[in-house]
Amino acid sequence: GKKYFKSLKPCGYCDIQECCFPSATFKTTGDAVYRIRHGCCCLPCCFGFSAFDSKEKIGTYALGGCFDAPCCGSLVVDGKFINAKGEAKFFLKHESVCCDGVKICCASFCHLFGCLTCYKYYCSDEQYREYRQPIYRTLETSAPVAYFKYVDRIRGPCSSDERLSMSIEPADELSDDDFQLLAFYLILTSGYADFELGMNFSYLARNSVTPYGVEGIDELVGIHKRSLTEKDAVHQGLVNMY
Repeated sequence: GKKYFKSLKPCGYCDIQECCFPSATFKTTGDAVYRIRHGCCCLPCCFGFSAFDSKEKIGTYALGGCFDAPCCGSLVVDGKFINAKGEAKFFLKHESVCCDGVKICCASFCHLFGCLTCYKYYCSDEQYREYRQPIYRTLETSAPVAYFKYVDRIRGPCSSDERLSMSIEPADELSDDDFQLLAFYLILTSGYADFELGMNFSYLARNSVTPYGVEGIDELVGIHKRSLTEKDAVHQGLVNMY
């Protein structure tokens, strides 16, 4: 596949369109361009992020809303991927039971003040962790069509985990268009374009379901953890040994 790099935004003038619709642009060899844009800078909760290639719109990612699942049910929709035709193609979801929301809120509060990083560093001998987050074709299916795979390294008690790799692991057949639609979620959650997307990225980051690093909390939102040894990390090319 092609390798893209983030294009620097020109300065020296006020771009009204960019102020209203913040975006990040990525370029590669030739004229190919990959662009991520938000629908409105003032209403991050009402609009999603859209991805475009050089010719047309690829699709949109939006956080799950109140009307995506029954209000009284156990299903929680964390996010949805919508293609260029406006059809929902993939979902991030999990099942919730009583008090799960309270546990997740407590974990978020502890994460905010650095308690989770201290816990992971001092109460575990793990250094590398692999997380797999399931992606579903429909809200009714229980078998994932693919996984978002993250590999993190625990750096220290006062530092957030270092994200070493992010990838999409198919569990079923996916087309090139499917990969393109799912891929820009990895850019959004990586923080690579946080400066360009501003508070819209901050809203997404605070409300997206990503690994906490505590197995009991991650399993509540459907994310599964696997510990990696240094040998595993070297074998996967995550650590360079000279």
